[in-house]
Amino acid sequence: MTPLQDTVYVKLGGSFITIKDKPVTLRRESLDAVTEILRQVYGRVKLILGNGGGSFAHYAVRKYCGDGRIDCVVKCHQATRLLNRIITDHLVEAGIPVSSIQTSAVITVSQDGEFKVFSEPVYNFISAGLIPLLYGECIPWSNGYHVVSTEKVFELLAESIKPARIVLLTDVKGVYTCNPSRCSDPVLIKSINKNNISQVLEQLSKEKNNDATGGIYSKVKSMHELSERLGVRVIIASGFSRQDVVNAILHGDISEGTIIEP
Repeated sequence: MTPLQDTVYVKLGGSFITIKDKPVTLRRESLDAVTEILRQVYGRVKLILGNGGGSFAHYAVRKYCGDGRIDCVVKCHQATRLLNRIITDHLVEAGIPVSSIQTSAVITVSQDGEFKVFSEPVYNFISAGLIPLLYGECIPWSNGYHVVSTEKVFELLAESIKPARIVLLTDVKGVYTCNPSRCSDPVLIKSINKNNISQVLEQLSKEKNNDATGGIYSKVKSMHELSERLGVRVIIASGFSRQDVVNAILHGDISEGTIIEP
């Protein structure tokens, strides 16, 4: 495959596109914000989109992923594909050339537990002028299943399609010292780098919850590791700050948000 230049990975976070404390509840205003953002950036950079599971997938995993492996995978797939289909249909109806790719069809797990990635379909979508939309999913394998976050999907794809940068959209302005919905004195962390990552992770470890993919702690930890390995910026911003997000996607800068530096 010929290397793709200026490919930006953009995650539509579950907390941004859904109301996470209300099972199977969408934020329609978030889809409108994403539509406007994509209208401004499409054709100026190549894009790979991914959406989180939010109140669709996380609810299904918590409810069904106990001892029943088959029920877990089936219900997880039902939830993740439903949300992904809603997002895809909304964007297509708005004139954005987005097309869904089933994550578990391009990422598999071998018998020894190693991930295998078939990135050619994603590459072909981008080369054809489409915007592929993947998503976090439960991926079955011989010994059970893996709950794979959208960040993990990005990490695996990045091995063959290197991003120019990664932009993660949330319902708040970035990463805070404590959960802004639960603590009285949250402080926005504007920069995360090798000098302060240990301190940041220590602060975020207090905010671990029952999120199926590990919450903000796991997201920051994995994205910092990926940023260092690839030498690219990861920008975490509010999806409602439309112009900020446009600048982040096109230029890698933001006026208010969190930048993870390599």
